[in-house]
Amino acid sequence: MFHGTLPLVATKGEALLPILEKMPIDGFVPGNWDYAYGKKQLQKLTKKLQFPALACNVMDDETRDVFLTPYTIKKLNGITIGVIGLTYPYVDITMPPDFSEGLYFTKGVEEVREAVEALQDQVDVIVLLSHMGLPLDVKLVSLVDGIDIVLSGHSHDRVHEPIIQNNTHIVQAGSSSSFLGRLDVNFEDGAILDIQYELIVIDEQFEEDQEIKRLVEELLVEYEKERSFIAGETKTLLHRMTLEEAPMDKLITDAYLSSLECDAAFSHGWRYGHPIATGPVTLYDLYTIIPTNPELFTLELTGQQLLDALEHNLEQVYSSDPFEQKGGYVLRSSGINMTYKPYNPKGHRIQTLQIADSTLQRDKTYRVVGGGSQSFKNHEDKKNYQGVFAIDVIQSYIKDHGPYKIPTTANVISV
Repeated sequence: MFHGTLPLVATKGEALLPILEKMPIDGFVPGNWDYAYGKKQLQKLTKKLQFPALACNVMDDETRDVFLTPYTIKKLNGITIGVIGLTYPYVDITMPPDFSEGLYFTKGVEEVREAVEALQDQVDVIVLLSHMGLPLDVKLVSLVDGIDIVLSGHSHDRVHEPIIQNNTHIVQAGSSSSFLGRLDVNFEDGAILDIQYELIVIDEQFEEDQEIKRLVEELLVEYEKERSFIAGETKTLLHRMTLEEAPMDKLITDAYLSSLECDAAFSHGWRYGHPIATGPVTLYDLYTIIPTNPELFTLELTGQQLLDALEHNLEQVYSSDPFEQKGGYVLRSSGINMTYKPYNPKGHRIQTLQIADSTLQRDKTYRVVGGGSQSFKNHEDKKNYQGVFAIDVIQSYIKDHGPYKIPTTANVISV
C-alpha cells in the first residue's frame, strides 16, 4: 500500500495518507514492500490510519510483543466477523536487510491457531486476511482448524472458484487493480449456509470519485516534471505477468548488460508494477517499473556459484513444500540461456545453462551485473557497487537504442 510509485517512495508512504483518510477501509495487512522504510516509519504510518493494520505473525525483535494488531472484530448485517491478519513471513529472508531490522517474522501457524481460539466463541465467522501467498495459505489452513474464509494475497493469483481445504474457502483476486473479488456469504441462525465467489474484471468504466480525483491530482502536481519527461519509447507492452521471463524485467537486464562489460545481467523476479503500454515511456513510468532505483553492482562468481544461485532461486519458486516457496518469479536475466525442469528435486532442476552463448564451465569465473541488495544476497560482501543507478541506466539505454522491442525467442524455458 505504501510503496511502488515515485510519490510513495519519495515521501516514505506519507503521500497516500490524505487519500486513505477518505476511503471506507475496514483494515489491511502490510505486504512485504510496506516494510521498505523500516520499523519506525511503518509504525508511524499505521498509527495515522483510520483503520487497523493487521498481522499476528510479526513481532518486535526485542520484546517479542506483537508489532501490529493481530485481529479485529467487525459486525456486518447482524453477523459478527473475526478478521485475523497474516503478513509476509519472509521479509527478513528475501527483502533488503533494513526492511526487517528490529522485527521478527513467523509463518503464523501457532499465532493464527491462538487467534482462532480467542475468536471462536465471540464471532460467527473467522476470516484470515493473508499476504503469505496462495500455496502457503493452502498449507496453513490444512494445519489450523476453524478458519472459514481466506482472502489471500501476495502471489497475484486469479482464483475463479474458491479452493476448499479443511472446510476453508480460499480466494485471491489477481493484482494491479485489474480484478475485484466478491464473496457472498449466506447465514442461517448464525451459521454459514452457503458461500459464492465471483472474480470480476475491472473495465475502467466506473465513474470517478471527484474528491479522490482532486486529492490524487494535488499529490501529482509535485511530480509533473517526471510525468511529462519522455525518457524513450517502447514497441513492446512492458509487464511482469509471466513466470520465467517478462518484458518489463528484460528491459532492466538488457540495460544493465549494455551499461557494463559483463557476461550476464540479473534482476529480482518482482511481481509489482502495472503494465506500461506501447508508446512513450516517461521518467515517472521508470520509477513505477523500478521504484527502488537500486545502485548497480558487478560481481565475480565461478560457474559453480552461479549455478548454485540459480538452483537456489528455482527452489524458492518451485519448492514442493509450500512453506519453502518464498514468492516472486524466476530470477530475471540477460546473457543466459537456460532450460530447467520445475518439478525436479531441489538442486537438480537446471538441464542446460549457457552464459554469453557458451556452455557454463563450473570452474570458470564470470562477471555479472545486478542492482541493489536484494539480488545475490549471499554474496553481498563480494559486490562492487558502481555509483550508477538503475533508472539513469535504463533511461540512457532506451534513449541510445531507440524504441525498445524484445525478441520473440525465449531464453529461459521449462522443459
